Amino acid sequence: MLITEIIKKSFCNLVEIKTRGNIIEILTGYSTLNDKFISVFIHTLKDGKFIVSDLGWLDQNYYDTPYYEESEEIIAKIKNTFFLNYKIKLTTNKEGIIYYYKSTYQAEQLSGLVYDLANFLLGNVNSYCIQFKDEKEEKERENFRKEANVFLKNHYEGNVRLKQSLDDFKNIKFNAIVYKGMNLNLISYITGSSTTYFENDLRKSIVNFEISERSISNKHITNKISLINDECDGFNLNKSQSLINLLSEKLTTKPILWSNKEEILEILN
Repeated sequence: MLITEIIKKSFCNLVEIKTRGNIIEILTGYSTLNDKFISVFIHTLKDGKFIVSDLGWLDQNYYDTPYYEESEEIIAKIKNTFFLNYKIKLTTNKEGIIYYYKSTYQAEQLSGLVYDLANFLLGNVNSYCIQFKDEKEEKERENFRKEANVFLKNHYEGNVRLKQSLDDFKNIKFNAIVYKGMNLNLISYITGSSTTYFENDLRKSIVNFEISERSISNKHITNKISLINDECDGFNLNKSQSLINLLSEKLTTKPILWSNKEEILEILN
């Protein structure tokens, strides 16, 4: 029986199947909270092994999920629960993109693997769509992140990785890293709906930049930049000046205000 027939029979034809070269895309009937349909991909290797993967879509945010930084710890726990429950494996390609997958040599097991991976992806995407913390703060952070991401992608498309970690410190992530050949330009975003949240961002950025100095990639780090949202409710230069001064000591240039964001282009030209 063909792979496509096995999948359709098991899922009562509630799927659409596309062929992408030597990869079969299974568009499942699983719908996420943000109205996206989950896709999984079947690769057939030369030795007869089948790989069922997400093709890196979750890591690259093909499902267009919001990113609520304050909920990251909760989401990580949920993600790990699904990861262990469905016995998912992961690998990274040469660009550092994470692929989630399961594998088998038995074609009759493919439907089960598609089911497991699809449910793993569904649970993860939905967890990103839920606001676990202060709604005003989550919206503030998400809106600024989107605006800053669009600005960087418009100018550095292909050379910018968002929400990226250094190779040897996977738990420390920068909002963006702009690559210029072997050189890295680290960028952190600072925002907040209140002074408390704003200053928490400042402290986090200070720690992240300090840790980056211990990274094996440190010799390739050209710039350390903080982009400060001076239009948010939490921005108060007088109240936060001491922390901003401390952050400035960790940077290669003075913190850049969002109202002067074009200064980044001069630094990274």
